[in-house]
Amino acid sequence: MELLNKIKSNNESGKISFVSYITAGDPDINTSLKIMKSLARNGTDIIELGIPFSDPISDGPTIQKATERALNKDIDIKKALEMVKKFRKEFSTPIVIFGYYNPFLKYGLNKLMRDIKSSGANGILVVDLPPEESFQIQESVEKHNLELVYLVAPTSTKFRIETISKLSNSFIYLVSVTGVTGARRKIDKSLSPFIKKLKKITNKPICVGFGISNSTHVNELKNQVNGIVIGSAIVKIIEKNLKKKADIIKNISNFCRKISRATKI
Repeated sequence: MELLNKIKSNNESGKISFVSYITAGDPDINTSLKIMKSLARNGTDIIELGIPFSDPISDGPTIQKATERALNKDIDIKKALEMVKKFRKEFSTPIVIFGYYNPFLKYGLNKLMRDIKSSGANGILVVDLPPEESFQIQESVEKHNLELVYLVAPTSTKFRIETISKLSNSFIYLVSVTGVTGARRKIDKSLSPFIKKLKKITNKPICVGFGISNSTHVNELKNQVNGIVIGSAIVKIIEKNLKKKADIIKNISNFCRKISRATKI
């Protein structure tokens, strides 16, 4: 259980985990691999690797554009996992494959879990899969000794949180706000009370994402959760530097080092 172990060991050493999200193949497969390596070198504890999908309903404009760039380069599950294999030759940073149920089902769930495992990735997060309908994927994940990460939202009922806590063999991804992904200026005031509520229901590690975009946000949250997830802020750096790809790596590296420093408690 590499994801769980990483989060727990970080907490024991006096820091929360920094989880970074990028879309596989954005802006192209070679640069995407370089970005993964840069994340690992500059303080990212866990990498979420998004599989591009033509109907990303949970994603805001920034990640939708990244998905479009990757799809224009014909990136699919197979190519994304080949990228993971190349990354694994140099780095042990835990990886979560992040995506939507439809392309995973089309690929074949058992085949997908087998290929995720053989690529060297450690877990999977299916954005649009309710826990009540997760039996098939849960079975396949357990068969291949992977971790299945579930989303919890501020609108989640106590019953749903309890169900997720029982099913999950990994950390819980807390969506900080209702709606789509995207960087936000401020942390919603209702988040802290909900974190307290969540901790009373589950003892699973909690990583919070959707809208977390800077070290100020990290400082606000680091005494409340076990980790933070940053995606859109990183993907935005890619978008702003498409004409000068060397700057993508440099600016992401600088950003990650700053966030990593903020994760120390």
